[in-house]
Amino acid sequence: MDLKKYEEIFSRESEKYLDELDDALIEVEKNRLNQTLWGDIHGKIHSIKGMAGALSMDKISALCHSMEEWCKLFQEDPHKASENSVQLLFDGTRVLRTLVSEKGNISACEQLKRYGYLTERFSRAPDEPKGVEADEVQPQQTREIYSPKRIGHVRVEYALIEELLGYSQEIIHLEKRLPHMTREHVSSGVKGWVDHYMSVLKELYFRLTKLRLIPVEDFARPFRKTLRDLSKNYGRKVDFRVIGGDLQVDIALMDRLREPFIHILRNAIAHGIEPPDEREAAGKAREGRILLEAERSGDSLVLKIGDDGRGMNRAAIVNYLKQRKAMSDEAISRMSEEEFYNTILNLDFSSAGRTDEMAGRGVGMNVVARAMGFLNGSMSIRSRESRGTQFIIRLPLSLSLVYAVTFRLGPYTLSIPTTHVQSIKGVSETAQEEMDAPDRIRRLLNIEGDWRTASHIIELKSPGETMASDGSLQLAVDAIVGNRPLMAMPVGELLAKARYFAGVGIMENGAISVLLDTEKLLPRLAQSEEK
Repeated sequence: MDLKKYEEIFSRESEKYLDELDDALIEVEKNRLNQTLWGDIHGKIHSIKGMAGALSMDKISALCHSMEEWCKLFQEDPHKASENSVQLLFDGTRVLRTLVSEKGNISACEQLKRYGYLTERFSRAPDEPKGVEADEVQPQQTREIYSPKRIGHVRVEYALIEELLGYSQEIIHLEKRLPHMTREHVSSGVKGWVDHYMSVLKELYFRLTKLRLIPVEDFARPFRKTLRDLSKNYGRKVDFRVIGGDLQVDIALMDRLREPFIHILRNAIAHGIEPPDEREAAGKAREGRILLEAERSGDSLVLKIGDDGRGMNRAAIVNYLKQRKAMSDEAISRMSEEEFYNTILNLDFSSAGRTDEMAGRGVGMNVVARAMGFLNGSMSIRSRESRGTQFIIRLPLSLSLVYAVTFRLGPYTLSIPTTHVQSIKGVSETAQEEMDAPDRIRRLLNIEGDWRTASHIIELKSPGETMASDGSLQLAVDAIVGNRPLMAMPVGELLAKARYFAGVGIMENGAISVLLDTEKLLPRLAQSEEK
């Protein structure tokens, strides 16, 4: 029997279970009395043990067996679970990762020592005193910090695989189905066949590009373990949340953000989030918060990573500007907030009082800024004393999947992101007085036609302070195509000069739609309405 195939399946499935196990342990660490979570943890460890046993990976089976015995005990009586017990289970999952990657074998002396200690420790009761020969937890400043690996695979829906196979088969059949035609029918017949062939190829391309996309949430998930380890080392409590995690973006782009993200998170813990007692004394929750927000703006991916900690050390920045840049107080006061805080991106700036792994080994934020430059992106910083710091990263999107309301206006097919649409009404449902001047988008884009022939009115969400007094903007369109997923790609140089287009979208049937940049378009539409 060829075991290699089954070993690959085991590795893939075990890595998935270990990722889920880390998430569950992070949650149970916050609420050790949750019996449901302990049952979930027990089930995942048991699944890994079963697969390892079938492949005679005895080291994995033995470690899993001893770990699940503890989990069963905590499931029956959660009060027996201590903070130290959870940490040991984290250590066990780390050793399991090594064993899974090495197909059940480890040879390094330090790894064997750690494996032996953990299997022996898990064989004893959780509350049994530790031996003098080993510490339960690694020393604070030497504990290894989990670092997310390169993105090696993505989850693919079975339905998408079926669609790809179907389109591939249709292309193969099309090649053999060029009809026999007389001379007078050759021109139209070949054209029809080619059009059909190209349509299928476009649809196939649309679905193939979806294989390169991952949700931002999937990218962010491994960093929860990194933050947990960093928080433990610094004695902090941190809650990590993601907004806009369902936005799907190019896997190659996100993979290049791993190292910059680790650096930003280290700085948030090392310099931003305060210790629980200090936060409580300042009137804050004992648990700090780090928030990742993802959104699409025009043809850019915008990522905002912020914390609610103490904010930037303004005194350190002022001291740097005076000492290193010979700037006067007056010159510093004339700097904009963005220019002032972007000072920390300089190569020779560092506010770290010591050099260690968690503070980024003494290397400043210039590392992150250079990484953004390499990706043709940019980064800016916002900070407020005792309120926190936010890093805003803008990156060009090579590919992204955007849900948009697609409509026809004159001879053109256009789209607006669904998140920017308030409602869609049929003209028959709309009173005439509500349609004062919905032709302004035609005038702005120089599209000929009469808005009175419109079939639908699209009401857009407020763009903010530029909104007219009635609180809404309405666009009259000739026809609604639907709310469709678009594979959005950056606009070319010609369309970019028009300033109102965010990208070119490919629909599932291979048709093209131009995606409007509402961030730039809406203020102009509001101004034209006020006139």
